[in-house]
Amino acid sequence: MKNRIESDEIDLIEVIINIWSQKSKIAAITAIFIVLSVALYFVFKPPLNAKTEILPITIFEESSYSQYNLMIKNLNENKNEDANLNLDQINKIYLLNFFLEELQTKETIIEAIKNYQLINRKKFNNEDEYLEEVEKYVLSLDLLRPVNVNGKKRDETRLNSIIGFKVYDKNKWEEALNFVESKTNRKIQKYLKDNFNKTLNNLKLLEQLKLEDLELKIKNVKEDYEDETANRLVFLREQALIAKELNISENTIHVESFVTSSGAKISVTQTVAPYYMRGYPMIEKEIELIQTRTDKDKSAFIENLLDLEKQKRVLLDDKSLERIEELFNATPVVNDNNFKAGSIIYKDTNYEVSISLIKVILFAGTLGIIFGMFYFSILNAIKQRK
Repeated sequence: MKNRIESDEIDLIEVIINIWSQKSKIAAITAIFIVLSVALYFVFKPPLNAKTEILPITIFEESSYSQYNLMIKNLNENKNEDANLNLDQINKIYLLNFFLEELQTKETIIEAIKNYQLINRKKFNNEDEYLEEVEKYVLSLDLLRPVNVNGKKRDETRLNSIIGFKVYDKNKWEEALNFVESKTNRKIQKYLKDNFNKTLNNLKLLEQLKLEDLELKIKNVKEDYEDETANRLVFLREQALIAKELNISENTIHVESFVTSSGAKISVTQTVAPYYMRGYPMIEKEIELIQTRTDKDKSAFIENLLDLEKQKRVLLDDKSLERIEELFNATPVVNDNNFKAGSIIYKDTNYEVSISLIKVILFAGTLGIIFGMFYFSILNAIKQRK
Protein backbone atom coordinates (compact mmCIF):
# COMPACT_ATOMS: atom_id res chain seq x y z
CA MET A 1 0.00 0.00 0.00
CA LYS A 2 2.82 2.37 0.85
CA ASN A 3 4.54 1.66 -2.45
CA ARG A 4 1.32 2.50 -4.31
CA ILE A 5 0.96 5.86 -2.56
CA GLU A 6 4.58 6.71 -3.30
CA SER A 7 4.09 5.80 -6.96
CA ASP A 8 1.18 8.24 -7.22
CA GLU A 9 3.25 11.12 -5.91
CA ILE A 10 4.71 13.62 -8.40
CA ASP A 11 8.45 14.02 -8.38
CA LEU A 12 8.97 17.69 -9.40
CA ILE A 13 12.66 17.23 -9.96
CA GLU A 14 11.98 14.36 -12.31
CA VAL A 15 9.35 16.44 -14.14
CA ILE A 16 11.77 19.36 -14.54
CA ILE A 17 14.50 17.03 -15.77
CA ASN A 18 12.10 15.47 -18.25
CA ILE A 19 10.98 18.89 -19.55
CA TRP A 20 14.56 20.07 -19.85
CA SER A 21 15.46 16.96 -21.79
CA GLN A 22 12.70 17.84 -24.26
CA LYS A 23 13.70 21.49 -24.53
CA SER A 24 14.49 21.32 -28.22
CA LYS A 25 11.11 19.81 -28.99
CA ILE A 26 9.33 22.36 -26.79
CA ALA A 27 11.23 25.10 -28.59
CA ALA A 28 10.11 23.63 -31.91
CA ILE A 29 6.48 23.59 -30.75
CA THR A 30 6.83 27.19 -29.54
CA ALA A 31 8.28 28.23 -32.89
CA ILE A 32 5.37 26.55 -34.67
CA PHE A 33 2.90 28.48 -32.45
CA ILE A 34 4.68 31.74 -33.18
CA VAL A 35 4.83 31.14 -36.95
CA LEU A 36 1.15 30.19 -37.11
CA SER A 37 0.13 33.20 -35.03
CA VAL A 38 2.19 35.61 -37.15
CA ALA A 39 0.74 34.09 -40.33
CA LEU A 40 -2.79 34.45 -38.98
CA TYR A 41 -1.98 38.01 -37.91
CA PHE A 42 -1.14 39.00 -41.47
CA VAL A 43 -3.89 36.94 -43.09
CA PHE A 44 -6.63 38.11 -40.75
CA LYS A 45 -5.49 41.65 -40.06
CA PRO A 46 -6.73 42.94 -36.70
CA PRO A 47 -8.78 46.15 -36.78
CA LEU A 48 -7.20 49.55 -36.35
CA ASN A 49 -8.35 51.95 -33.66
CA ALA A 50 -8.99 55.12 -35.67
CA LYS A 51 -9.38 58.50 -33.96
CA THR A 52 -10.36 61.55 -35.99
CA GLU A 53 -10.83 65.12 -34.75
CA ILE A 54 -13.92 67.21 -35.47
CA LEU A 55 -13.29 70.94 -35.70
CA PRO A 56 -15.69 73.91 -35.66
CA ILE A 57 -15.60 76.60 -38.33
CA THR A 58 -12.81 79.17 -38.05
CA ILE A 59 -13.26 82.69 -36.66
CA PHE A 60 -12.91 84.01 -40.22
CA GLU A 61 -15.78 81.82 -41.40
CA GLU A 62 -17.80 82.83 -38.34
CA SER A 63 -17.35 86.52 -39.15
CA SER A 64 -19.49 86.10 -42.29
CA TYR A 65 -22.51 85.79 -39.97
CA SER A 66 -21.75 88.90 -37.86
CA GLN A 67 -24.10 91.38 -39.59
CA TYR A 68 -26.92 88.85 -39.66
CA ASN A 69 -26.42 88.04 -35.97
CA LEU A 70 -26.50 91.73 -35.01
CA MET A 71 -29.84 92.20 -36.74
CA ILE A 72 -31.22 89.02 -35.15
CA LYS A 73 -30.18 90.20 -31.70
CA ASN A 74 -31.99 93.50 -32.13
CA LEU A 75 -35.05 91.80 -33.61
CA ASN A 76 -35.37 89.25 -30.81
CA GLU A 77 -34.95 91.90 -28.12
CA ASN A 78 -37.41 94.42 -29.52
CA LYS A 79 -39.88 92.62 -31.72
CA ASN A 80 -41.20 89.37 -30.36
CA GLU A 81 -41.73 87.95 -26.90
CA ASP A 82 -42.51 84.42 -28.10
CA ALA A 83 -39.24 82.44 -27.96
CA ASN A 84 -40.65 79.92 -30.47
CA LEU A 85 -40.76 82.67 -33.08
CA ASN A 86 -37.23 83.93 -32.50
CA LEU A 87 -34.65 83.52 -35.24
CA ASP A 88 -31.41 81.92 -34.06
CA GLN A 89 -28.03 83.57 -34.24
CA ILE A 90 -25.50 81.52 -36.20
CA ASN A 91 -22.05 81.04 -34.69
CA LYS A 92 -19.39 78.33 -34.49
CA ILE A 93 -20.80 76.72 -31.33
CA TYR A 94 -24.35 76.70 -32.72
CA LEU A 95 -23.20 75.05 -35.95
CA LEU A 96 -20.89 72.55 -34.25
CA ASN A 97 -23.68 71.39 -31.92
CA PHE A 98 -25.85 70.72 -34.97
CA PHE A 99 -22.99 68.82 -36.60
CA LEU A 100 -22.39 66.60 -33.56
CA GLU A 101 -26.09 66.03 -33.03
CA GLU A 102 -26.48 64.85 -36.61
CA LEU A 103 -23.50 62.49 -36.21
CA GLN A 104 -25.05 61.02 -33.07
CA THR A 105 -28.05 59.82 -35.07
CA LYS A 106 -25.51 57.65 -37.01
CA GLU A 107 -27.81 57.58 -40.06
CA THR A 108 -25.19 59.11 -42.32
CA ILE A 109 -22.47 56.85 -40.88
CA ILE A 110 -24.57 53.75 -41.61
CA GLU A 111 -25.02 55.02 -45.17
CA ALA A 112 -21.25 55.49 -45.46
CA ILE A 113 -20.58 51.96 -44.16
CA LYS A 114 -22.83 50.58 -46.90
CA ASN A 115 -21.58 52.84 -49.69
CA TYR A 116 -17.88 52.22 -49.02
CA GLN A 117 -18.30 48.57 -48.00
CA LEU A 118 -16.59 48.86 -44.63
CA ILE A 119 -18.30 45.53 -44.04
CA ASN A 120 -18.08 43.01 -46.88
CA ARG A 121 -21.61 42.27 -48.08
CA LYS A 122 -20.51 39.00 -49.73
CA LYS A 123 -19.77 37.36 -46.37
CA PHE A 124 -23.47 37.23 -45.47
CA ASN A 125 -26.17 34.91 -46.70
CA ASN A 126 -28.90 37.53 -46.98
CA GLU A 127 -29.61 41.24 -46.64
CA ASP A 128 -31.07 40.94 -43.16
CA GLU A 129 -27.90 39.36 -41.75
CA TYR A 130 -25.81 42.05 -43.42
CA LEU A 131 -27.93 44.92 -42.08
CA GLU A 132 -27.86 43.40 -38.60
CA GLU A 133 -24.08 43.29 -38.70
CA VAL A 134 -23.97 46.91 -39.92
CA GLU A 135 -26.13 47.93 -36.96
CA LYS A 136 -23.81 46.13 -34.55
CA TYR A 137 -20.74 47.60 -36.21
CA VAL A 138 -21.95 51.20 -36.03
CA LEU A 139 -22.68 50.79 -32.31
CA SER A 140 -18.93 50.48 -31.72
CA LEU A 141 -18.46 54.06 -32.93
CA ASP A 142 -17.59 56.51 -30.15
CA LEU A 143 -18.25 60.22 -30.36
CA LEU A 144 -15.99 61.68 -27.68
CA ARG A 145 -16.73 65.21 -26.51
CA PRO A 146 -14.02 67.65 -25.37
CA VAL A 147 -12.85 67.16 -21.77
CA ASN A 148 -10.62 69.18 -19.47
CA VAL A 149 -10.26 71.81 -22.19
CA ASN A 150 -8.37 74.29 -20.00
CA GLY A 151 -5.99 71.56 -18.81
CA LYS A 152 -6.33 72.47 -15.13
CA LYS A 153 -6.92 68.87 -14.08
CA ARG A 154 -4.35 66.13 -14.46
CA ASP A 155 -6.82 63.94 -16.30
CA GLU A 156 -6.95 63.36 -20.03
CA THR A 157 -7.19 66.56 -22.04
CA ARG A 158 -9.22 66.64 -25.26
CA LEU A 159 -9.67 70.02 -26.92
CA ASN A 160 -12.00 68.90 -29.70
CA SER A 161 -14.58 66.19 -30.27
CA ILE A 162 -13.25 62.92 -31.68
CA ILE A 163 -14.75 60.07 -33.69
CA GLY A 164 -13.37 56.75 -32.47
CA PHE A 165 -13.96 53.61 -34.56
CA LYS A 166 -12.47 50.22 -35.36
CA VAL A 167 -11.58 49.99 -39.04
CA TYR A 168 -9.86 47.50 -41.32
CA ASP A 169 -9.09 49.68 -44.34
CA LYS A 170 -7.62 53.17 -43.92
CA ASN A 171 -8.47 54.37 -47.42
CA LYS A 172 -12.07 53.23 -47.26
CA TRP A 173 -12.51 54.75 -43.82
CA GLU A 174 -11.14 58.13 -44.92
CA GLU A 175 -13.37 58.11 -47.99
CA ALA A 176 -16.33 57.27 -45.73
CA LEU A 177 -15.47 60.15 -43.37
CA ASN A 178 -15.25 62.53 -46.32
CA PHE A 179 -18.72 61.39 -47.37
CA VAL A 180 -20.07 61.77 -43.80
CA GLU A 181 -18.70 65.31 -43.48
CA SER A 182 -20.14 66.41 -46.82
CA LYS A 183 -23.55 64.77 -46.29
CA THR A 184 -23.88 66.07 -42.72
CA ASN A 185 -23.07 69.63 -43.75
CA ARG A 186 -25.62 69.48 -46.58
CA LYS A 187 -28.30 68.23 -44.18
CA ILE A 188 -27.60 71.04 -41.72
CA GLN A 189 -27.54 73.62 -44.52
CA LYS A 190 -30.96 72.46 -45.72
CA TYR A 191 -32.34 72.48 -42.19
CA LEU A 192 -31.08 76.03 -41.53
CA LYS A 193 -32.64 77.28 -44.76
CA ASP A 194 -35.97 75.58 -44.10
CA ASN A 195 -36.09 76.63 -40.46
CA PHE A 196 -35.23 80.25 -41.30
CA ASN A 197 -37.88 80.46 -44.02
CA LYS A 198 -40.48 78.83 -41.77
CA THR A 199 -39.77 81.17 -38.86
CA LEU A 200 -39.55 84.22 -41.11
CA ASN A 201 -42.91 83.40 -42.71
CA ASN A 202 -44.43 83.00 -39.24
CA LEU A 203 -43.05 86.39 -38.23
CA LYS A 204 -44.42 87.99 -41.40
CA LEU A 205 -47.78 86.36 -40.74
CA LEU A 206 -47.70 87.67 -37.19
CA GLU A 207 -47.01 91.18 -38.47
CA GLN A 208 -49.81 90.87 -41.00
CA LEU A 209 -52.22 89.77 -38.27
CA LYS A 210 -51.15 92.69 -36.09
CA LEU A 211 -51.70 95.06 -39.02
CA GLU A 212 -55.14 93.59 -39.67
CA ASP A 213 -56.01 93.95 -35.98
CA LEU A 214 -54.96 97.60 -36.03
CA GLU A 215 -56.95 98.29 -39.19
CA LEU A 216 -59.98 96.67 -37.58
CA LYS A 217 -59.54 98.79 -34.45
CA ILE A 218 -59.21 101.94 -36.58
CA LYS A 219 -62.35 100.97 -38.50
CA ASN A 220 -64.20 100.33 -35.25
CA VAL A 221 -63.26 103.64 -33.61
CA LYS A 222 -64.35 105.45 -36.78
CA GLU A 223 -67.67 103.64 -36.77
CA ASP A 224 -68.03 104.37 -33.07
CA TYR A 225 -67.42 108.04 -33.88
CA GLU A 226 -70.18 108.00 -36.47
CA ASP A 227 -72.62 106.42 -34.00
CA GLU A 228 -71.61 108.78 -31.22
CA THR A 229 -71.94 111.79 -33.59
CA ALA A 230 -75.39 110.69 -34.73
CA ASN A 231 -76.50 110.30 -31.11
CA ARG A 232 -74.95 113.68 -30.28
CA LEU A 233 -76.88 115.42 -33.08
CA VAL A 234 -80.16 113.90 -31.88
CA PHE A 235 -79.41 115.16 -28.39
CA LEU A 236 -78.39 118.66 -29.56
CA ARG A 237 -81.46 119.08 -31.78
CA GLU A 238 -83.67 118.17 -28.87
CA GLN A 239 -81.86 120.63 -26.58
CA ALA A 240 -82.11 123.38 -29.23
CA LEU A 241 -85.88 122.88 -29.52
CA ILE A 242 -86.27 123.14 -25.76
CA ALA A 243 -84.14 126.29 -25.66
CA LYS A 244 -86.25 127.88 -28.40
CA GLU A 245 -89.46 126.90 -26.69
CA LEU A 246 -88.21 128.57 -23.52
CA ASN A 247 -86.80 131.48 -25.55
CA ILE A 248 -83.31 130.95 -24.14
CA SER A 249 -81.02 132.71 -26.58
CA GLU A 250 -78.02 133.23 -24.35
CA ASN A 251 -76.04 131.03 -22.04
CA THR A 252 -77.69 131.22 -18.64
CA ILE A 253 -75.15 129.01 -16.90
CA HIS A 254 -73.29 131.37 -14.61
CA VAL A 255 -70.51 131.34 -12.13
CA GLU A 256 -71.29 131.97 -8.47
CA SER A 257 -68.64 133.43 -6.20
CA PHE A 258 -68.18 132.80 -2.51
CA VAL A 259 -65.86 134.39 0.03
CA THR A 260 -64.40 132.14 2.69
CA SER A 261 -63.88 133.10 6.31
CA SER A 262 -60.23 133.74 5.52
CA GLY A 263 -61.23 136.23 2.83
CA ALA A 264 -60.41 134.02 -0.19
CA LYS A 265 -62.77 134.27 -3.18
CA ILE A 266 -63.95 130.98 -4.73
CA SER A 267 -65.82 130.74 -8.08
CA VAL A 268 -68.17 127.79 -8.65
CA THR A 269 -69.64 127.06 -12.08
CA GLN A 270 -73.01 125.37 -12.32
CA THR A 271 -72.36 121.93 -13.78
CA VAL A 272 -75.67 120.21 -13.35
CA ALA A 273 -77.72 122.69 -15.32
CA PRO A 274 -79.57 121.30 -18.38
CA TYR A 275 -77.73 121.65 -21.69
CA TYR A 276 -80.49 123.80 -23.23
CA MET A 277 -79.54 126.49 -20.68
CA ARG A 278 -76.61 127.31 -22.97
CA GLY A 279 -79.06 128.87 -25.43
CA TYR A 280 -80.29 127.67 -28.80
CA PRO A 281 -77.91 129.85 -30.93
CA MET A 282 -74.87 128.15 -29.42
CA ILE A 283 -76.45 124.69 -29.67
CA GLU A 284 -77.45 125.24 -33.31
CA LYS A 285 -73.93 126.46 -34.07
CA GLU A 286 -72.54 123.24 -32.58
CA ILE A 287 -74.93 121.24 -34.74
CA GLU A 288 -73.82 123.15 -37.81
CA LEU A 289 -70.12 122.60 -37.08
CA ILE A 290 -70.63 118.87 -36.59
CA GLN A 291 -72.62 118.53 -39.81
CA THR A 292 -70.15 120.53 -41.91
CA ARG A 293 -67.01 118.66 -40.80
CA THR A 294 -65.01 117.56 -43.83
CA ASP A 295 -62.17 115.85 -41.91
CA LYS A 296 -64.11 113.42 -39.78
CA ASP A 297 -61.23 110.94 -39.88
CA LYS A 298 -58.92 113.31 -38.08
CA SER A 299 -57.69 112.19 -34.67
CA ALA A 300 -58.82 115.54 -33.20
CA PHE A 301 -62.38 114.22 -33.19
CA ILE A 302 -61.82 110.46 -32.69
CA GLU A 303 -60.39 109.24 -29.41
CA ASN A 304 -57.40 106.83 -29.64
CA LEU A 305 -57.25 107.19 -33.46
CA LEU A 306 -53.89 108.95 -33.40
CA ASP A 307 -52.30 106.22 -31.25
CA LEU A 308 -53.68 103.45 -33.47
CA GLU A 309 -52.47 105.16 -36.63
CA LYS A 310 -49.00 105.56 -35.10
CA GLN A 311 -48.87 101.83 -34.36
CA LYS A 312 -49.98 101.04 -37.91
CA ARG A 313 -47.35 103.37 -39.37
CA VAL A 314 -44.64 101.74 -37.27
CA LEU A 315 -45.61 98.32 -38.63
CA LEU A 316 -45.77 99.52 -42.22
CA ASP A 317 -42.43 101.34 -42.01
CA ASP A 318 -40.63 98.47 -40.26
CA LYS A 319 -38.30 96.77 -42.77
CA SER A 320 -36.45 94.58 -40.24
CA LEU A 321 -37.66 91.27 -41.66
CA GLU A 322 -36.79 92.26 -45.22
CA ARG A 323 -33.29 93.33 -44.14
CA ILE A 324 -32.77 90.13 -42.14
CA GLU A 325 -33.83 88.07 -45.14
CA GLU A 326 -31.30 89.92 -47.32
CA LEU A 327 -28.54 89.39 -44.75
CA PHE A 328 -29.39 85.70 -44.35
CA ASN A 329 -29.26 85.21 -48.11
CA ALA A 330 -25.75 86.69 -48.02
CA THR A 331 -24.51 84.15 -45.43
CA PRO A 332 -22.74 80.89 -46.39
CA VAL A 333 -25.96 79.00 -45.56
CA VAL A 334 -27.47 80.29 -48.81
CA ASN A 335 -24.58 81.83 -50.69
CA ASP A 336 -21.91 79.14 -50.43
CA ASN A 337 -21.88 75.69 -52.01
CA ASN A 338 -19.10 74.75 -49.57
CA PHE A 339 -21.08 75.60 -46.43
CA LYS A 340 -19.65 74.05 -43.25
CA ALA A 341 -21.07 73.50 -39.82
CA GLY A 342 -18.07 71.38 -38.82
CA SER A 343 -15.09 69.58 -40.34
CA ILE A 344 -13.91 66.01 -39.91
CA ILE A 345 -10.11 66.08 -40.24
CA TYR A 346 -9.99 62.64 -41.83
CA LYS A 347 -6.58 63.13 -43.45
CA ASP A 348 -5.02 63.47 -40.00
CA THR A 349 -6.69 60.38 -38.56
CA ASN A 350 -4.58 58.69 -35.91
CA TYR A 351 -4.41 54.89 -36.35
CA GLU A 352 -3.34 52.42 -33.69
CA VAL A 353 -3.35 48.66 -34.07
CA SER A 354 -5.76 47.03 -31.68
CA ILE A 355 -3.33 44.10 -31.20
CA SER A 356 0.38 44.66 -31.87
CA LEU A 357 2.56 42.03 -33.57
CA ILE A 358 4.91 41.93 -30.57
CA LYS A 359 2.02 41.06 -28.26
CA VAL A 360 0.90 38.35 -30.65
CA ILE A 361 4.43 36.85 -30.70
CA LEU A 362 4.76 37.01 -26.91
CA PHE A 363 1.36 35.44 -26.39
CA ALA A 364 1.99 32.72 -28.97
CA GLY A 365 5.46 32.00 -27.51
CA THR A 366 4.09 31.74 -23.97
CA LEU A 367 1.23 29.52 -25.11
CA GLY A 368 3.65 27.31 -27.10
CA ILE A 369 5.98 26.84 -24.11
CA ILE A 370 3.08 26.01 -21.77
CA PHE A 371 1.60 23.58 -24.29
CA GLY A 372 4.97 21.88 -24.91
CA MET A 373 5.72 21.49 -21.22
CA PHE A 374 2.26 20.15 -20.51
CA TYR A 375 2.36 17.78 -23.50
CA PHE A 376 5.71 16.17 -22.64
CA SER A 377 4.84 15.96 -18.94
CA ILE A 378 1.67 14.02 -19.78
CA LEU A 379 3.56 11.87 -22.29
CA ASN A 380 6.20 11.02 -19.70
CA ALA A 381 3.58 10.16 -17.08
CA ILE A 382 1.85 7.79 -19.51
CA LYS A 383 5.18 6.03 -20.25
CA GLN A 384 5.88 5.50 -16.56
CA ARG A 385 2.53 3.82 -16.00
CA LYS A 386 3.07 1.27 -18.73
